[in-house]
Amino acid sequence: MSTDPMPPPVRVYVMSFSDLFGKSNHPFAVDTYQRGFVWNDEKIRQLADDLADYQKAPDTKPPYYMGTILVHLHAKKKKRFIIDGQQRLTALCVLHQQLKSALPDNCALTYSPQSARRIRSAAELFRDHLNRPNADIFQQIVFTVISVDRVDLAFTFFDTQNNRGVPLHATDLLKAYHLREVDGATTERKETLQTLCARRWEGIQQGAPVMSHDQEFAPSLFTKFLWRARYWTGGRVVYGGHDALMEEFQKQTWKAEGDHATIPLYRSRHNRLGTALSLTRDGHSEIHTNRISLSPNAEDLPFAIRQPIQKGMGFFLYADKYSALLRRLVSEPTDASEVLRFREVYVRLLMANSLFLREVFLLASLMYFDQFDDEKLWEFSLWLEHALGAIRLDKQQVRYEAAQNFVKQDPNSPGNLNFLDVIATGFRPEQVIGHLKTHHAHRKSYAGESIEVGRGVRGNYKQAVLVYFDQNKLTSLGGKEAWIAAKLKGGAA
Repeated sequence: MSTDPMPPPVRVYVMSFSDLFGKSNHPFAVDTYQRGFVWNDEKIRQLADDLADYQKAPDTKPPYYMGTILVHLHAKKKKRFIIDGQQRLTALCVLHQQLKSALPDNCALTYSPQSARRIRSAAELFRDHLNRPNADIFQQIVFTVISVDRVDLAFTFFDTQNNRGVPLHATDLLKAYHLREVDGATTERKETLQTLCARRWEGIQQGAPVMSHDQEFAPSLFTKFLWRARYWTGGRVVYGGHDALMEEFQKQTWKAEGDHATIPLYRSRHNRLGTALSLTRDGHSEIHTNRISLSPNAEDLPFAIRQPIQKGMGFFLYADKYSALLRRLVSEPTDASEVLRFREVYVRLLMANSLFLREVFLLASLMYFDQFDDEKLWEFSLWLEHALGAIRLDKQQVRYEAAQNFVKQDPNSPGNLNFLDVIATGFRPEQVIGHLKTHHAHRKSYAGESIEVGRGVRGNYKQAVLVYFDQNKLTSLGGKEAWIAAKLKGGAA
């Protein structure tokens, strides 16, 4: 038996960029739990300027230090996975390709199409930027390199050492946490499930966010929609940040039991056996069963938006379902007339309203869509817009609190329900729509307004309403309730 000591699980080196890539038999790669390349044009220009200015300084200067790189040396896969430092190394690899017409040795970094677009933009900036370094810079750049050989250490560093480069959003940490929770009967099975979950997450990250002011889809999905849909109950309608997301989608999730590829189901529209009950002539009851469909579409997964979430695979399936459902509601190609009319209301009326009220509109609409699909979706959107429009007319400046108060201070709702609770607990679309028509009519706000059409934010909203309802010759919104009824009657004809 060999008495040679085992290599330590953590090793620390100081290496130049050239040695980091050149002096190893294992190529650098990006593991499934990492985010894509996110550096913007400003950071690329700043890097080029900093490196060029460094080279212009007198020769008696220390190496150019670029911080710590954390690496997971995966012996079985024979790769070095970047834990921390991915943004810096990717940018430098792009610069290397521009200065030397080739990527560095042992570079096996691969990215999603979204990241590829940012990488192409970085390459163009490096190519056209006048103040850029020469090829000697790769011997002059040095890092502190921490190398670990166990996946648990890799995740530990990933969770705790994310304060360099681009700070990680809570959703990046959630991805890493739940990938770690995915397990299997064998190592091969575990890695297969992790790969499948990581691919679902890549699908969530791709594409533009539904809110035009957001930069990435996944953070917007969790911050603006899923967290609020789950947490905003009763009077508990508050701002939620990083810690709130981690609490709800990490600490409050449930440990998988038994097979990690199997998760429990809870009550939802797609997970309902009986749809109707008939009485036969002999006095017996007969249940009409729902057609059980194994749809490949993520939006048809039998989940409810407020259900418990299982750690690991359950988290990724849940996120995939509501990512797909939100996109189906607002952006995916469709020929569903109810969805198309809903989008027209959003584009023509909500886009003329406050940003905060638009967020509430889409949040409530996603919950309605989850509960009732597109049944009476257009009618729901018109009456919800009507309620939110009254807030716009009453306030010159609509702040975040106004949107919160609309959800929280729901008049005449039973018990301590807020408006989102009314949607989540409704059995029929007519219940939710009837609630809006009865308790959010705001007749005084519309009848009493005297805002000049087209002047200021309120005037622009008023003009949008008059145009949408073909009432351009009028100067008052007092008849809006009747216009909604006529619009719905005409659309149904």
